[in-house]
Amino acid sequence: MLHRIVVGYDFSESADDALAWAVDLARPHNAQVAVVHVMDATSEDDPAVQTQRARLVRAANELGPEVVSHLVLGDGIARKLVEFAERNDADVIVVATEANAFTGWLLGSVAQEVLRRAHCPVITWRQNDE
Repeated sequence: MLHRIVVGYDFSESADDALAWAVDLARPHNAQVAVVHVMDATSEDDPAVQTQRARLVRAANELGPEVVSHLVLGDGIARKLVEFAERNDADVIVVATEANAFTGWLLGSVAQEVLRRAHCPVITWRQNDE
């Protein structure tokens, strides 16, 4: 049974698709989806932080009440994402990874690090080229 799904979110098309997929996964379980964006900043007062927070809230609100947005400040995207998932008892972490013709079989560095650090299962979402 799933209770909490954490989705790493970077505002990319792949992340949008991964988030929508995670919401579909959550619904039959009545699970909460935490959409998490990690931003390398140190102050909540930074205008860029406020802009990203507003974008993140809009993205979450478009998908339904089971989606809650979280902006995490600090460096080390994968580390911060995994720490958030641990603190919030996530059952699974979903991260998007983009592939292209040159690196088609490789995961992105964030996805790789999340896989190494995670305390729970990790689902990597690859954007379909079609």
